[in-house]
Amino acid sequence: MRTLWLLTLVLTTPALAGGRAHVGGALSVCVVARAIENDPLLADSPTDVATLLLTRTPLCRLVETSHPTPQVTRLTPLPGVAPGTVAAQLKDVLASTTAVRSLLAGVKSVTEVKGAVELTGATFELERVLCHPAFAIAPGPFHPGKDALIAATDLPDGRPWVDSVTVTPTDARTAERLLAQHKAQLVLGATAPDDAPQLFVLSLVFSPQLGPHLRQALESSVDRADLVRFFVKVPSAPLLTLLPPSLSGGPAAVPPRPPKPTPLSAAKELTLLYDASVDDERAIAERLQVKLQPNGYRVALKGLPRAELRAHHPADTELMLVNTLLPPSAPAALAVLLDVAGQRAKVAQVPADDAKAAKLALDVLADLPLWPLATHGLGVSASRDVQHLTRDTLGLPRLDDVFLSAE
Repeated sequence: MRTLWLLTLVLTTPALAGGRAHVGGALSVCVVARAIENDPLLADSPTDVATLLLTRTPLCRLVETSHPTPQVTRLTPLPGVAPGTVAAQLKDVLASTTAVRSLLAGVKSVTEVKGAVELTGATFELERVLCHPAFAIAPGPFHPGKDALIAATDLPDGRPWVDSVTVTPTDARTAERLLAQHKAQLVLGATAPDDAPQLFVLSLVFSPQLGPHLRQALESSVDRADLVRFFVKVPSAPLLTLLPPSLSGGPAAVPPRPPKPTPLSAAKELTLLYDASVDDERAIAERLQVKLQPNGYRVALKGLPRAELRAHHPADTELMLVNTLLPPSAPAALAVLLDVAGQRAKVAQVPADDAKAAKLALDVLADLPLWPLATHGLGVSASRDVQHLTRDTLGLPRLDDVFLSAE
């Protein structure tokens, strides 16, 4: 199943030093985060998702897909996976008030049948979409124990190599110090570059009522590269297009900066909403506040809990910073971003073909009330005894594949 559903990417760390696979041992992990979101419908930061996938498994690894009729997709769970659990997670995604609901665009019903689950209605390629963590269910490679996460022994893919994992949320300086002192073996959220795809996208969403003046003010006044350099942790990159380069055919050329618009004659009062749990978003919001002021916008900042922010669409005088984890599929990713931009009615127009979806993404960007800011991924630092550290299609580490050097 692993080779069927997941493209494994090798990290450029000492983690692949030679060594025979060794069962056993405890893996100590530091997560650079103030808090960790455990709801699969809300886990959309790299550290959230990497931690979530320790105790949950994406459905793409737990089901076999078939098509009894053109309008029916059947998901047959592997042995040990309950069809009811699969159906419940699919229904949760469909009923969600967040943009992940668009991953099942076109699905009219989810029905539990004998030994399987059937979806009626056309949807995007489920083989890729179901790898999104919004569809992750228990059990994962590890299950909660008293003081650590304990290796599961009854998974379709087999048990992890290590016996247990401890997860400690902390700040970046403490995490790097613990790694240097050999008190931790892995840091998730480190400022470390890598070549994995960056499918976490940060965008500024605004009311359509604000019109092209705001977009021109942003394009002429805000340098995305500077924002990324100073406020978004590596690995990251400025985003000039709606879809990230890994889904759109490569990075876009940097266009010439347009002239600044004539400042508004009367200052327009706006509120910029951001995720209160993410310090980087507060810093970016403050920078945007400063940059928009000379264009005639007086911007107040307001942090919201993530659940409230993801279910909210901007009012006429609101802007929102929104972080989104996209699936490794251009059509499904475009559907999610259209939903993020408050254009859910347009999701039905998204073609199923990757190239056509990527072209549509280029065509619609100028008309969307959404301004792309950056892509980012998960930086990982590992000690030398961590072996076989690989990444999945989302660019996240597969910690169930890791084993510890016997030396």
